[in-house]
Amino acid sequence: MRISLASVFREPSRLAAALGATLQARGCVCSVIGGITTDSRRTEAGDLFVARKGRGQNGLDFIGEALARGACAVLAETEPPFYAENCLWLRVPDCDAALLAAAAARRQKTRATVIAVSGSTGKTTVKELLATVLGEVGTVQSSAGNYNSTVGMPLSLLGMEEADYFVLEIGINHKNEMEPLSRALAPDIAVLTNVGTAHIGQYGNYATLLEEKLKLSCGLRENGVLVLPDSIPKAALSGISSPMLRFGSTQGCDVRVCRAVSHELGVTADILTPARALNGLCWHIPGSIGTSCLAIAAAVGTLLEVPDAAIRHGIAKAVRTSPRMQRIEVAGRVLIDDTYNASPEAVVASLEALCYLGKDAPRAAVLGDIGELGEQAATLHRTVGRCAAGCGLAQLFLYGEYASVLAAGAQEGGMPKACIKTFAAGQEAELASALLSATPKGTYILLKASRKTALERVIEALRRER
Repeated sequence: MRISLASVFREPSRLAAALGATLQARGCVCSVIGGITTDSRRTEAGDLFVARKGRGQNGLDFIGEALARGACAVLAETEPPFYAENCLWLRVPDCDAALLAAAAARRQKTRATVIAVSGSTGKTTVKELLATVLGEVGTVQSSAGNYNSTVGMPLSLLGMEEADYFVLEIGINHKNEMEPLSRALAPDIAVLTNVGTAHIGQYGNYATLLEEKLKLSCGLRENGVLVLPDSIPKAALSGISSPMLRFGSTQGCDVRVCRAVSHELGVTADILTPARALNGLCWHIPGSIGTSCLAIAAAVGTLLEVPDAAIRHGIAKAVRTSPRMQRIEVAGRVLIDDTYNASPEAVVASLEALCYLGKDAPRAAVLGDIGELGEQAATLHRTVGRCAAGCGLAQLFLYGEYASVLAAGAQEGGMPKACIKTFAAGQEAELASALLSATPKGTYILLKASRKTALERVIEALRRER
């Protein structure tokens, strides 16, 4: 990860103070630090290299490479085994804690309204959507890409210049991560897109995972609001004292999807908020994915008193840049590229959306492994397979370690065995060839799996095959 440092922290002593670091200089050192990086390969001239101790790697081992690429300073817990003349050493007890402290200091200095976005799925899409909508009424800084982890979120904040709004993702995959991130960010509005089974293997059970996700509210500023789906049981919210705005389609929701029509081009919905009705909002992904995006945009827009026209215009602009379910035409087929990441719920939602795409066209799916499900991996993959069987697919192609488990679920769901084909990791070429021979031109084909599965290699193989 690398960010260009916000100007307020480019002076070394000021950055060191925010990090809680002791400065030690060797030779004639830099007067300005331009960026922060945790990856020696991405280091640029004038950067601070963070020598983190990770699983199986020690950042101290990569200081030489970072310096060779132009780093002028090193953040480390112990004295580097060597560091060049004309270099600063910023010494801290814990690199990750220091970055979090600096992020909190950045938060304290800004006048921006801060919006945090978390959830099992849809974080990046919602973050980009909200940033675009708010860009209609003010200046916005948002986290780059999916920089949302215990390191990525602080780096994002440290890279933000002053603006009217800061919109950042928070992503967690272990216990006890959410609260410190939320407290450092101290959001004015916290959005929880959903709580599914993503990373459940790290938590053991859904109740523990839900409890951790709801700690997003811990850092809310006074009068801050938690925006969350109505699917979360009210009993789980008893310990939250902050105001809440619940979105969904049930009668008791604060932000209610009153009418939604899914079609080939997406979904059109009427959203009723406590302040107004927003009718005829459109998103390019049909089904529950689209309605959730529209409801969240309406909820945050209402809280921040964004005019109706600005919300509509912002949503329309966001549609053109959304990373979700991109359509790619290859060999006469329409590939729905949703390989960015996956959870069981996200796969099911993408399959739901596929049902509306390509009017009267045949549909197929390429599904791969979903990571970090722990002891529930086989059960959840089997459930996804059963759901796939009920989506009217002509063909189902399964890839990776859990291909046979997905296949078993699809057969349980009633899909004929002849319509299901399984492939192991490394068989991208074979899968691509089989897909082209089994599907006619005009077929809409969804590709969905966890990031680690790298299902985009199948798209590359399809391009080579055509």
